[in-house]
Amino acid sequence: MEVSNKGVIEYYHEEFDSGEWYEAEYLPYDEWNWLMRVVRKILTNENYIDLTQRENIMDSLPYGIEDDTYAAVVEFIKWYNEQQ
Repeated sequence: MEVSNKGVIEYYHEEFDSGEWYEAEYLPYDEWNWLMRVVRKILTNENYIDLTQRENIMDSLPYGIEDDTYAAVVEFIKWYNEQQ
């Protein structure tokens, strides 16, 4: 599955210039720490409680598998963008 870091970073409101696409296993994020800032923003927003995409993120966290958590975040952001 191809995903773009640009969508994740734009959701988090950070500048991103490369516009490159990456396979999930080759993502250039700072592993878990970088991704957790985005996850925290999603999970702490009370407007998303009981949302399936939010629950998918929460379900991926106990296993600590970065690609699964990243895919769940991308799924959430796609939903989020559709709502705009």
